[in-house]
Amino acid sequence: MRVTTWAAVMIAMGCWATAGVADAFDGEQEFAKGTTIVGVAINGGVQTNIQGEPETSGITFIGLQPRLSYLPFEPFGASWYRAALEPGLEGWFQYYVHPQHAGAAGLKAALRLHAIGFGPIVPYVEGLGGAGGTGLDLRESRSTFTFILEAGTGASIFVAPGVAVNVGYRLQHVSNGNTSRPNRGYNAHTGLVGVSFFFH
Repeated sequence: MRVTTWAAVMIAMGCWATAGVADAFDGEQEFAKGTTIVGVAINGGVQTNIQGEPETSGITFIGLQPRLSYLPFEPFGASWYRAALEPGLEGWFQYYVHPQHAGAAGLKAALRLHAIGFGPIVPYVEGLGGAGGTGLDLRESRSTFTFILEAGTGASIFVAPGVAVNVGYRLQHVSNGNTSRPNRGYNAHTGLVGVSFFFH
C-alpha cells in the first residue's frame, strides 16, 4: 500500500476517532508551556526532479523518525489563528530501496508551528535541518557525509487526551553541502504517518 493511501486511511480513522473527543479537546492544555512531546513517524519518499536535471536515479526510500520536543512558550494569537511553537530534535533513519540498497542516519533540529484554534484536528507547518552519514553511492550522492533539509505541512489528529496521530507531507533535500565533489544532491516528495504523546 502506498504512503499516500496510508495517509488517507489514517486521516479517515482520525476523523472518526475524534468524533468522541472533540468536546474534550483542550488546545491550551495540550500545547501549554512546559509540555514535552515524544513521537515517532514512518515515512516513504520518491525522488523529484525539481532541479531539471537531464537524468536522475529514481531514488525511493522508507524511513523512521523518532522525535523529542519541549514547548518553552505559551500559545499565542487569538480565535482561529491561535498557535503554538514546537522546537525539538528528530532522529533520521532512512533506508534506500531503489536503485540500490543503502542506509542513512543522522539528527535534525525541528521547528513546528501548530494552529490550535480548529479543535482536535490541528494543522501545522514545519522546517527541519541536520546532518548525518549515508552509504548511498549514486550520481546524486557520492559522499558518506550529508546534510538534510526538509519543509512540510500536515495535521495532528487528537484521538485521546495527550495522544495525536500525525499525517504529513515533506519536501526533502539531501546533499553534502560542497564538502566534497560531486555535490548534486537530490530532492524527494515524502509522506509520513506517526503518533505523538503529550506530557504536561
